Amino acid sequence: MKNNRTTALLMLLVFLLVVAVVIIFLTGLERTPSTDNPYANVTVTPDPALPEETPPVETAATPAPTVAPTVAPTTAPVYFPPSTAAPVSTAAPVSTAAPVVNVPAAAATPTPTVAPLEEGGMLPAQQLIPAVPGVNTTTGGNPDGNEAGAPSGQTIPAGTVIGSGTFRSDTGTALNIHADWQAAVSGTNTVDVTVTVYADHYSLITYATPEALQISVDNQFVSLASPGIDYDGANGAAVTEINSRTFTVSLAAGEVRTIPVQVVWLYRGSYSGVDLTTIECGGGITVNR
Repeated sequence: MKNNRTTALLMLLVFLLVVAVVIIFLTGLERTPSTDNPYANVTVTPDPALPEETPPVETAATPAPTVAPTVAPTTAPVYFPPSTAAPVSTAAPVSTAAPVVNVPAAAATPTPTVAPLEEGGMLPAQQLIPAVPGVNTTTGGNPDGNEAGAPSGQTIPAGTVIGSGTFRSDTGTALNIHADWQAAVSGTNTVDVTVTVYADHYSLITYATPEALQISVDNQFVSLASPGIDYDGANGAAVTEINSRTFTVSLAAGEVRTIPVQVVWLYRGSYSGVDLTTIECGGGITVNR
């Protein structure tokens, strides 16, 4: 009887153990814990007492503007080729009398052939080529004799112009010279004779040359420089001043004199196919006071 009870208790324990094992097994199947995140199945309930957080709004950064650098403009240099020739001179003559400009009439601009001027070249006074009689214009006296002045016996104040005129060359080409002269009282027994020489030309190129212009007034001789001329003839005939000089000659009150004037330009070239070693003009001017 005692053995049967013991056996029954053992069998009851075994049965309870089996039941416990089965319950544990079934409970383990219902639970599938996450091996990656132990809190994956945890549901978080927000606390209503706390204010709701608003996620920050991401704003795209405004890129800083890029300003292209300002490039300073560069100006291409203007190159002027060197030239030994001076531009055409349009300076007014020293004389207070308006110069007479001789513009030769030509159907077409001639094409000059100009040889370079040589340095030096001065003719002594005694070798001056006699002036070729040409068109001589005067004011204040007899045009035929270049006489000028005031009626005899009258006193003329210093600085008074008592005569003026022009001598012109005639080379047979479009290149010539003319000399404007003016006589003015300078002292009790003297007058000043100013001679200004011009070149009348179309296109012309010459070099500046010392002692290329020779002027003689009443046996007083000077040798002056000739400027460089560079003119293409685009504007037709041109007049270029070569040089000027004032001479003082004796002339007493009431005296009448014929004063010789000679002008020579040592051109030493050719123009329109004509050789022109020198170009000259001149004559005599008769003045009285």
